[in-house]
Amino acid sequence: MIWDVAIRKTVGAGAQRFELDVEFRSDAQRLVLFGASGAGKSLTLQAIAGLLAPDAGHVRIGDTVLFDSALGIDLPAERRSLGYVFQEYALFPHLTVRQNVAFATTKGWRNPSRAVADDAVDRWLDTLELTAFADRFADQLSGGQRQRLALARALVAAPRALLLDEPFAALDAALRRKLRAELFAMQSRFAVPTLLITHDEDDIAAFATEVVPIAAGRAVRRPIDPDPQGIRMKTSARNHFEGTISRLTSGAVNDEIELTLPAGQRIVAVVTRESTARLGLAVGAKAFALVKASSVVLVGDPGGARLSARNQLAGMISRVQPGAVNAEVTIDVGGGLTIAAIVTQESAKSLGLVPGAAATAIFKASSVIVGVPG
Repeated sequence: MIWDVAIRKTVGAGAQRFELDVEFRSDAQRLVLFGASGAGKSLTLQAIAGLLAPDAGHVRIGDTVLFDSALGIDLPAERRSLGYVFQEYALFPHLTVRQNVAFATTKGWRNPSRAVADDAVDRWLDTLELTAFADRFADQLSGGQRQRLALARALVAAPRALLLDEPFAALDAALRRKLRAELFAMQSRFAVPTLLITHDEDDIAAFATEVVPIAAGRAVRRPIDPDPQGIRMKTSARNHFEGTISRLTSGAVNDEIELTLPAGQRIVAVVTRESTARLGLAVGAKAFALVKASSVVLVGDPGGARLSARNQLAGMISRVQPGAVNAEVTIDVGGGLTIAAIVTQESAKSLGLVPGAAATAIFKASSVIVGVPG
């Protein structure tokens, strides 16, 4: 389990009183907290980072307890080993790009030298294509360069996880699309567990492995049902499969659900024990599975390859819709069902993904969102 958060916090008083009571558990590498402004997303992120002390509860990332009111544990922010990217990036305008990145590797508040030498700093400047701008000041950079600088500063200290506060909110539409793709590629390459908060459904479509909707200080109980503020898991419904639960295996924290579809195909999903109880999941019950197109990997022939991904649906490509960078590939998997996947144009070409070709859609059990008819 990567993310294990259960926190309560009351802020303000009287008419300005706001009660945060958020609980979620997930092993998603790219987790998104989604909700309208004022829903409690930023407060949740601040509590995880150690910038806000909850009244009660716990925050665990991996095997590390960052906060636990019952155990008296409350690690200060600087000891949590978390990278934090603020919405406005919070860069130091009086420091160069190199100094901004190096600041995260120094102790205390003394500014690093403009000539600071550090292999990790150099590596991240190179990785995020900032080497050519190393001696410029932060306010001399474009919006995209400033975001990459904020990411470099957050990642240079090798954090256990990365927290992103609405990282695309201040950018224009074209730049948002570009930087979403860059962030997805970066996270996939370095596998740093990342939690992003947003009110923009396009961020979910481009980035999320799993989504926790937040409304009025609470995690929305049924992911695709409208919450009181009208939030829907619209983008996750690209692949929507209805069926019957044919197997439920209980675990210490998570349960494994097998969903049998009308034509006999089976999908395996991992859900928390809490979700199993809350949704009333049981063998024989009706349920549905949501799988994001960006979570699906396509292969022409998996052969005898041994894969960690539990779900493999074989079929025939019925449609390929090219885009500017990526292509959407639709596969007919039988029984009147199709599954869509997002792949790069390069991958579509190299794999021979054309209408009429055989292909197998592969996706992890942890990328499946399970719900029940509401």
